[in-house]
Amino acid sequence: MNALEAREDGLAAGSDSTQKAAMRLARSIVRTIQEEGLQPGDRYLSEADALKRHGVARATFREALRFLELQGVLTVRAGPKGGAVVARPSWPSLASTLALLMQFENAPLRQVLEARSVIEPGMAPMVVEHATDAEVAAMGAAIVAAEAAMGDYPAFSHHYHRFWALFAQGTHNAVLAMLSPALRAIVDSGGFVPDEVQRGLLVERLRGLHDRVEARDADGARAKLAEIEDAFLDRLRTGYPQRIAQTVAWADVGAEESPLPGGEGIPVRTRRAQSDDVASRDN
Repeated sequence: MNALEAREDGLAAGSDSTQKAAMRLARSIVRTIQEEGLQPGDRYLSEADALKRHGVARATFREALRFLELQGVLTVRAGPKGGAVVARPSWPSLASTLALLMQFENAPLRQVLEARSVIEPGMAPMVVEHATDAEVAAMGAAIVAAEAAMGDYPAFSHHYHRFWALFAQGTHNAVLAMLSPALRAIVDSGGFVPDEVQRGLLVERLRGLHDRVEARDADGARAKLAEIEDAFLDRLRTGYPQRIAQTVAWADVGAEESPLPGGEGIPVRTRRAQSDDVASRDN
């Protein structure tokens, strides 16, 4: 062990000096991944090679790996054949970060809904302009599948969420493709789940939006999506004012895995209020 390793291994992993060095190293690792064109599933350098290449001590390297793993950049596998494996950060990391920031701002869920109602209608013309015919067809297939699964909520939810993920990707804008599902995931943390009647209404609305996208009607698609967002926001403002007034809780975002983000309708049970009557509204 060299003098640098002896010094840094003697520091607690959470010390300020180690954390600052680890953050610099994390940025260097990300640059290396980009410059060398490493893809998800590729192995990063072994610990010995990384220490030599980056000129840091073991404690700093391991702290950097912990940070990058939390960000979804790497996964760290244990064992003789383990080590750091390249991953790809995606919208759940953004959703988690946004939720944490909003919790410390005491931001209520209502503000996420309001932001979404401003942002998402503007996405519709971009989808009309940029989505390929194959992408538009995939959106339509998701609607058909959701309708077929009306009586099976988990299956319905999967296909419904898939539509919105495909819609966001159809903008061909990386910021919106990440931001839209992240906002939907935060809204999901309120526990909003549609009953079967609401599922039918949701399918009708998706079909109306899809028809306008398929017809390459930018103004019509924008107006339809604004209508969908406004209807959902009005429903929650009227029926569930207490719930949407609750501060966003970081612990609730991503607390339950789902195949894709989204989910709107009638809140039947929230993760923060498990004792709620499944049929009740806020008083």
